[in-house]
Amino acid sequence: MYYGGMKSITITIPEKLDAEAAAEARRRGISKSELIRRGLAAVLPEKSTAGVLSPWQELAGFAPHNLTADPGEIDEVVYRP
Repeated sequence: MYYGGMKSITITIPEKLDAEAAAEARRRGISKSELIRRGLAAVLPEKSTAGVLSPWQELAGFAPHNLTADPGEIDEVVYRP
């Protein structure tokens, strides 16, 4: 995974957590730094999608609030042969 430019930081963690991180990094064949980067990436929102709506989200609210569809009607339109 490529993150762009790198910046060094110093963090303080308990010795046990450091040992567990080192063991997990060895198990995965990566550095502790990469393990921590992946962990942060897993909990932070993706910048590429932040503030960007999916196509389905963009369609939400495009019709009057009282518009309804019968069961199967949407599938008929979307999946029509």
